Amino acid sequence: MQSMLALRPVSYDESFFGDAWFHEWDALRQVLGQLVMEAGTWRHILDFGCGPGIMIDYMAARGFDYVGYDMSNEARRLYLERFGGYPERYVTDLRELEMKNFDVLIAFDVFEHLRDGEIAHLLERCRPIPELFVNISRNWRIAGHINLRTDQSWIRFFAGYGFRLKEQLTATLRARYRELRPGCPDQWDRNMFVFSRD
Repeated sequence: MQSMLALRPVSYDESFFGDAWFHEWDALRQVLGQLVMEAGTWRHILDFGCGPGIMIDYMAARGFDYVGYDMSNEARRLYLERFGGYPERYVTDLRELEMKNFDVLIAFDVFEHLRDGEIAHLLERCRPIPELFVNISRNWRIAGHINLRTDQSWIRFFAGYGFRLKEQLTATLRARYRELRPGCPDQWDRNMFVFSRD
């Protein structure tokens, strides 16, 4: 189900990334960073659709090769204003990156903002990256959420591009999220997945 709110034009600038967004992500950053660390095998990470790059400095300071990508120059400007410790790790053009150097592609709250063809283009472009760690919101009330589907529908979608669900790791990270964020107000414990290339 989609609403007019979800379909209206959205600008991914300070009107989208407001104080409430930063407040929410101040808590999420630590939780998601913990999940990445506990996955155990991800050291070189591409954060696709990183917005104002709230994870970049946090993860880089912990020894991760963490690169954020977003096509929005306004979002990059917000990163430089609010964080900005690793400007070389924030890119606005995927052609700058050598995909084979990454262990995992992360996309937190991104794919629900993209059409199927845009996601397919990304998956093809990032083909050398062996794993995906994604969270895909189901909240149709949020502006910009244009691609909403069930778990099984997403699993079938990614399978069509050569990815299989890593069921045990997905279940482990969902359970760990519930421990780290009691009550799960955003329902990420239901919306995160880890996929691997077949």
